[in-house]
Amino acid sequence: MSTTPTTPATGATPVTATATTAAPPKPASTAKRDKLTAIEKSIRDEWEAAHLHEADAPVVASSSTGGTDAASLPPKFFANFPYPYMNGLLHLGHTFTVTKAEFAVRYQKLKGKNALFPFGFHCTGMPIMACANKLREEIRQFGCPPVFPEVVQKAEEDARKAAEEAKRLAEAPAASPAPPPTTPAPAPSKKNQKKKPATPAAPKPSAASSVDPTQFHSRKVKVAQKGGKRQWEILLSNGIPPEQIPSFQDPLTWLKYFPPQGLTDLKLMGVAVDWRRSFITTEVNPFYDSFVQWQFKKLQAMDKLEFGKRPAVYSPIDKQPCADHDRSSGEGVLPQEYVAIKLELVPPFPAPLASLQGRKIFLVAGTLRPETMVGQTNCWILPEGDYGAFEMKDNEIFICTQRAAKNFSYQEMTPAAGVVVCLATLKGSDLVGAALKAPLSPYPVVYTLPMTTINPDKGTGVVTSVPSDSPDDYMNFMQLKSKPEYRRKLGVRDEWVEPFEIIPIIDVPGLGKNAAEFVCNKLKIKSPHDTQALEEAKGETYLKGFYTGKMLVGAYAGRPVQDAKPLVRADLITSKQACVYHEPASKVMSRSGDECVVALCDQWFLKYGDAEWKRQTMELMKNMTLYHSASDDIMSKTVEIFTHWGCSRSFGLGTHLPVDKQYVIESLSDSTIYMAYYTVAHLLQGGNLEGTASPLGIRPDQMTFEVWEYIFSDGELPATTIPKEHLERMRAEFRYWYPFDLRVSGKDLLSNHLVFCLYNHAAIFPNKGPKAFRANGHLLIDNEKMSKSTGNFLSLREAVDLYTADGMRIALADAGDGIDDANFLRSSADASLLKLHTQLEWIEDTLADSAVSKLADGPCDKFHDFVFESQMNKYITEADQAYQKLNFREALLHALFDLQAARDQYRSAMEELSIPLKRCLIMRYIEAQALVMAPIAPHFADHIWKRILKRPGFVWRDGHWPEAGPVDELVLAKSAHLEKIASDFRQAIKEHCTPKKRKAPAKPTTEGSTTEASSPAVEVIPYPQVAEIVVSTAFPQWHVRTIEILNSAYDETTKQLPSTAKIAPLITADPLLKKNTNKIMAFVAFMQEAVATKGRSALSLDLGFNEFQLIQEHLPYLSKIIKIPTLAVSTTDKPDEIAKLVPGKPAITFKS
Repeated sequence: MSTTPTTPATGATPVTATATTAAPPKPASTAKRDKLTAIEKSIRDEWEAAHLHEADAPVVASSSTGGTDAASLPPKFFANFPYPYMNGLLHLGHTFTVTKAEFAVRYQKLKGKNALFPFGFHCTGMPIMACANKLREEIRQFGCPPVFPEVVQKAEEDARKAAEEAKRLAEAPAASPAPPPTTPAPAPSKKNQKKKPATPAAPKPSAASSVDPTQFHSRKVKVAQKGGKRQWEILLSNGIPPEQIPSFQDPLTWLKYFPPQGLTDLKLMGVAVDWRRSFITTEVNPFYDSFVQWQFKKLQAMDKLEFGKRPAVYSPIDKQPCADHDRSSGEGVLPQEYVAIKLELVPPFPAPLASLQGRKIFLVAGTLRPETMVGQTNCWILPEGDYGAFEMKDNEIFICTQRAAKNFSYQEMTPAAGVVVCLATLKGSDLVGAALKAPLSPYPVVYTLPMTTINPDKGTGVVTSVPSDSPDDYMNFMQLKSKPEYRRKLGVRDEWVEPFEIIPIIDVPGLGKNAAEFVCNKLKIKSPHDTQALEEAKGETYLKGFYTGKMLVGAYAGRPVQDAKPLVRADLITSKQACVYHEPASKVMSRSGDECVVALCDQWFLKYGDAEWKRQTMELMKNMTLYHSASDDIMSKTVEIFTHWGCSRSFGLGTHLPVDKQYVIESLSDSTIYMAYYTVAHLLQGGNLEGTASPLGIRPDQMTFEVWEYIFSDGELPATTIPKEHLERMRAEFRYWYPFDLRVSGKDLLSNHLVFCLYNHAAIFPNKGPKAFRANGHLLIDNEKMSKSTGNFLSLREAVDLYTADGMRIALADAGDGIDDANFLRSSADASLLKLHTQLEWIEDTLADSAVSKLADGPCDKFHDFVFESQMNKYITEADQAYQKLNFREALLHALFDLQAARDQYRSAMEELSIPLKRCLIMRYIEAQALVMAPIAPHFADHIWKRILKRPGFVWRDGHWPEAGPVDELVLAKSAHLEKIASDFRQAIKEHCTPKKRKAPAKPTTEGSTTEASSPAVEVIPYPQVAEIVVSTAFPQWHVRTIEILNSAYDETTKQLPSTAKIAPLITADPLLKKNTNKIMAFVAFMQEAVATKGRSALSLDLGFNEFQLIQEHLPYLSKIIKIPTLAVSTTDKPDEIAKLVPGKPAITFKS
C-alpha cells in the first residue's frame, strides 16, 4: 500500500508508488544553488517573523444582527486547494496544483486585494487505516524489522552462488594455462572482488509471533521488495527511521506525523498560506468534527439524507463500501446495472453438469437492453472461458464466471451473503450446442454458440444474441450462418444455426427495421474482429434505437423504445425470467488490496438524484467560471447521471454521522464545504492542527448546532457562554470571505469532489456558491508519468533541494496550464535556477557604485529608450492579462523571458551606439520585473525589493502591480522592422562570404596529359566593408490584387480569412492572378497564418511608417550591428520579383 498522498483527496497528479526511489541527479556544482537557497531561507524567516501572509476580515462596525456593510469593505480574494491526503509526503504533483492557486493569490494581492490562502490536511477515510493494518500484518508475519521471503530467497541464492564459486576456485590447479575462448572467464582477483554481504537467516515460523510488534529489534538486514508493495519499505522511503516505523501500526501516528511534515515542506516552497487556519480532519480535531456534524444535521433537516439498501462498490476485505478515496485504482467508477436474463438449460445437460440433472440451471446473460429480448436467436459463450455452476437462492443454479458469481453473492442472490458455492466447473466449449429456453424469444429453443470476442471481465461472461439490433451479434451470427466451413471448424452443427432468421423488432428512422445490418453495411464492416468500427456501429445503433426507435413486436409493439424498456424490464423481473445484477463499471481495487464488487448495502445516502437539488446545483455552475470547456462538460454530465451517493461507512477515520452514530461519514462527504470552516478556523484553533487550544478560549462543546447556525446561516443569537463579540467576529469573518473566489484542483476531482462541493453549497449556502473552479492536468516529469519504481519521481522537498524553491516554481509555471497533462522538465528547472542567479548578478553589478554612476540621468530621449519603455509597458500589460486568466505559463513568458529579452536588446543597441543606459529605465525595469515575477518567484522578488532596491516592507504587503503606461505600437513596429532587416542582412552577408565551391583546374603531368585536381578550389571572399540598402516603394501588381481580394473576403465575425477552398475560386476567376495560381495560393496560405496571428492589420499594404526614412535615420545603428563601416540607402519604385525586393523587404548589395 503506497504512502504517496492519494489523488482523490488532493486533486493532484496520481503516482505509481513503490518502495524505492532513485535519487534525483544533483547539479555538478552547487555554489549558485546554495547562494539562492540561503537567500530564500532568510527571506522566509523574515516572512514568518512578520506573520506576513496572515489575513483577517477588516474590523468594521457591525449591524445589530452581527452583519457588516459589504460595500464599505476592501476587495478580497479567497482561494483554496483540496486538502491533500496525509498518508505520505507531498510530491511534485501536489505542488503543481498548489502553485496554480498560490500564483493567483499572490497576483491578486499585488492588485490591491486582501488575499487569503488557507491550507488544511485530510485524514478521513480508509487509506491511513489500510496502510496501518498492512504494516501490522507485515510485522506479524515477518518480524520487526521484517525479513521478507523474497529477501531470504535472494540471500540464499547469493550464498549458493558464493559456495559454488569458492568450490570451483578450491578445485582449480595451482597454475593453469589461459582458458580457451569457449570456457568461462576466470574469477576476478580478490582485489577486484566485491565483498558479499552476510546472508541473513530466515526467521523461524514462530519468530514473528513471539516478537512484540510495537518494539523495534535491530537487525542488520537489507529489506527490499521488488515492486515496492511492502508498507515497511514505503515508510522507509518517506524518510522515517526504522525504529519509529512500528508506531505507524496505530493510525493516529500517521495523523501526528505526516501533516506537520506537509506543513514544513509547503513552507520550504514559500507558499503564501495563513497557517493559523490550518487543521486536520476526523474526530481527533473536535472543532472540525463539530462543524461536519452541523453540516449533516442541516442536510438531514433538509431531507437530503436517506437510509436504505442500495448497490455500492464494496471491498470484501474491509467489509464496507469503498469510496473513491479508499481505492488504489478505479477512482470514479460507479456500479453498472444489468438485467440478468435467465436462459434455462434444456436437458440433457452437458457432461460436466450431469450430476446436477433435475435441477433448474440457467445461463445468465447480462444485458443493458431488455426490450430487445423479443429478438433473441441464440446465446453466445466464450469457448476458452472458465465458467462455473453456482448455487443461488430458490434452489436455482446460475452458470457464469466466478467474478460475476462473487458479485451476485453480495446482492442477496446466494443462500449466504458473500459466500460463493461452486457446484461444477466447466469450459465455455462444454456449453456449445446446449439448448436453452430464452425469455420472450419467438423461438421455443435457441442454442449456445461460440463467440471469441467476449470479454470475461465484463458482465457475466454469457451474452444473449439479438442480431437485428446488435452489430456484434449480427457480424458473428452471419459469419456462422453464411460459412458452413467455419461452423465445422468450430464444431457448430447446422441445425443450431440454419433454422434461425434475424427477427426485425425495432423500426429506427434512418436505419430501418434491421438497424445492425444497415449500419454494418454502411461502415463496411467485414469481420467480428473489426473492434473499432463495431464500437462506432454500436454507438449509432443503440443511441438512435433508444431515442427514436419504435417497437415492432412483443407486448409493447407500437410504443417508443424509451417507454417500452422499463416496462419490459419490470415484466421480466416480476416473472422471475430475469433479475437485477450489478458490478463495477470497470475494475476497482481497494487500498486493502482486494478487487471490489458491487454489494447491496445498508447505509446512509445523499440524495444527489433529487431533481430540484440537481437543478440548484446546475444553476450554481452556470454562474461560475470554470476556465476550460472540458471541465464544464465533465461536471455537467456528472450531475446528470448522479443518483444517490453513499456517505456512510461502518468504520474508518472521520466524523460519526450525527443522525446514526454507528456510521462514519466517508471522506468525499466530509470535505464539501470545509472552505467555510477556514473562515473561522484561526479563531477556534489558531494553527493548532488538532484543535487542542483556542485563541479565543472557546471549547469544542460550546460549538453547538445553534452557534454554527448563527455564524454561517444567519441564525438567531444562541444561548451560549461564548461572548457575543466572539460570535460576531466569527460571523463577520465568514461574511467577508465567503463565497470563495477560486478553487484549484486536479482534473480527476471534476467528476466527484468538485460536483459534491456544488451540491452542498447549493443546499447550505445557496446564495454563496463558489465563484470559480480551475482544473489542471496531471504532471509528467520529462514527458513520462511520475513513478517511484522507475525513479521518475520528485517529492516537494527533493525538488526544492535540487532546484531551489523559486527555480522549482518557475519550472512548474512553465510546465503547462491546460486541462491536459503538463510536463515538468528537469532541464527547465536547472535553467530557471541559473537564470535567476544570472539575473541577480546582473542587478548587483549594474547597481554597484562603480557601475550605477555610468547610467544616464534625465528622461527618455533616444529611439531605443522609447522602444524599451514601450516594450516594458507591453509585457507588463500582457503579463497582467495572462495572470487574470490564470495562464501562468504565458505570464511567465512575458514577465521573465520577454522583459529580459527587451532589456538585452536595449543594452545591446545602446552599447553599439556607445550611449549610456537611462537610469530611470533600468531602475524601472528592475523593480517592475521583481513585481510581475513576484507571484511565481516570491523569494527572488522580495530579495530585490528589500535588499537591493531598499524598498520598505515586503512585496506582499507594500508592493503593487506596476503601472504599465501607454504602448507606442509605431515605435515597436519600427524597432521590430530594424531587427528583422538586420537579421536578413546578416544572412545575406553569410551567403555572400561563403559561395559555392567550384572545381579546381586540372594538373599537368610529365607526359603532357592532365589529371583531375585532388580537391576543389575555394574562393576566399573578404567580409564586405561597403554596402548599399535598396528600399522598394511599390508592390507587384499580383500582390496588390491578392490583398484586395483577401480584404474583401475577410470575415468580421470570426476575425479570420475563409478557408483555402473558398478563396481559391476568387483567385482563379481573376484574369491577373489565374496564370500563377500555385504561387499565389502559397502566398494566400502565408497570409491566412499572418491574419490568425496579427489580425486584419496583416492585410494592409501600408507599413505604417516610411521605410526609407527609418533606415536612413538608423544607418549608424545598422552599420554597427551588421559590422559594415560604409553603409548607404536608396529607393526604387520597381519591385524585383527575383530578389524579392518589395516594401518591407529591402535588399542589400555589397561593393568592393
